[in-house]
Amino acid sequence: MQDRDTIDRRTFTRRTAAVTGAIALAGCVGGEEPGDGDETGDGDGNGDDDVAAVPELPEIEDPPDAVYVPTHREAMRMLEPIDAGEIRLAPMLSYPHPFWVVAGGGSAEDEVERIDPDDGRGVHMMFTLWDAETGIVLPVDEGTQITIYRDDEQVGSPRSPWAMISQEMGFHFGDNVSLPEDGTYTVDVTIPPVSAAKTGDLEGRLEERQTATFEFVYDDEFRHEVVGGVEYLDEDDWGRRGALEPMDHGHGEGGHAHGEEHGDGHHDDGHQHGDGDGHHDDGHHTDDHHDDGHQHGDDHHDDGGHDDHDHHHVPYSELPGVDEYPGTVLVDPDADERPAETMDLPRSGDGAFLATLTEPSFRLADGDERYLLVSPRTPYNRVPLADMSLSVTVERDGETVAEPLLEQTLDSELDLHYGTSVADVQPGDSVTITVESPPQVARHRGYETAFLEMPPVELTIPEES
Repeated sequence: MQDRDTIDRRTFTRRTAAVTGAIALAGCVGGEEPGDGDETGDGDGNGDDDVAAVPELPEIEDPPDAVYVPTHREAMRMLEPIDAGEIRLAPMLSYPHPFWVVAGGGSAEDEVERIDPDDGRGVHMMFTLWDAETGIVLPVDEGTQITIYRDDEQVGSPRSPWAMISQEMGFHFGDNVSLPEDGTYTVDVTIPPVSAAKTGDLEGRLEERQTATFEFVYDDEFRHEVVGGVEYLDEDDWGRRGALEPMDHGHGEGGHAHGEEHGDGHHDDGHQHGDGDGHHDDGHHTDDHHDDGHQHGDDHHDDGGHDDHDHHHVPYSELPGVDEYPGTVLVDPDADERPAETMDLPRSGDGAFLATLTEPSFRLADGDERYLLVSPRTPYNRVPLADMSLSVTVERDGETVAEPLLEQTLDSELDLHYGTSVADVQPGDSVTITVESPPQVARHRGYETAFLEMPPVELTIPEES
């Protein structure tokens, strides 16, 4: 993997050129180039040669510049969620594989940077963080750090895992970690205060540094589990516009793929995921090693996340549906009707943009002003598109009447969004949302060609009914 000193995620401020051409899929070495002469990574060279450290996966050529269905569903090992003060953390482990980061400094030559693992020995380490009281996943990059030990000896240097999005896991943190040999490893996680604006029941909270520790075993059994658990999709679906459904957090397995159109007959599974549908717990495999009772609920807001809730539940970072937001939904001036769900929202770079204007004196607005809320999300699973830079211009009769700044905000009811108070706005005004920089988050396969080239979104404030 490229040295973190040469790739600082906080310098990735903008990306304006989309990736095209052939995309190499994860793990093409298939264990054929083992590190240090030991394919299994057991440290003594006497491991089972039938155990590959990574699976062999096919390639997709020319995927769309949009969310698309990959070739396979990953397998992973779920560990027990652990407490870190007000935060809960759910660790997950898979085989090392590539991911993509938004790189560059704002020029036309900016590109997506592919980050490859050093070698096949090790893990792709991931974890989801959420607020234990509200159940809100924390989709902001604050500089979380991990330090790994074996037999009380530190393995490598401390590292900051990447803020990531994947179709099956939603928003999470992750990185490839090389491991020198088989054995039991201990991971210390340091979670800094959440500095983003926090409102509702999150206000005044999550402001203390927290730490958590977990252990895992890296051995032949683990490699059999995560490599042998990969599920390959029908080749007809590879590269099709669509997405895998969120994984069943009870077993670490993904749901079926679902396509762009409702009732899409292209997918034999037939599953669709609309705003009110929740998630289908239809993963095929069972994790024989971790019957820990994790369940994935229909909506992370339903569970409340309170102390009496099942401690093993791992929420998915799914934003509320269109009808769950207050105020008047802004519309595409050329649209025939108000969008009813995320699939109907205006798109930019395949990101779906929900914008609403609340009534005066809404709890997030200043004084008697109204609150303009913008909620960009993935088009299928409603994963928040975090760490964007957005500007907005309000015009009336060709004249600019407002240019407020949009602030990234975490709210206990409305989740992650970008918002601001506005005063002089009225029905008929045009609202232009400009993406100054796309989501500064790393992407798993199926997202790496989306949310990059993001032209302005043109909307209108409709007449209030």
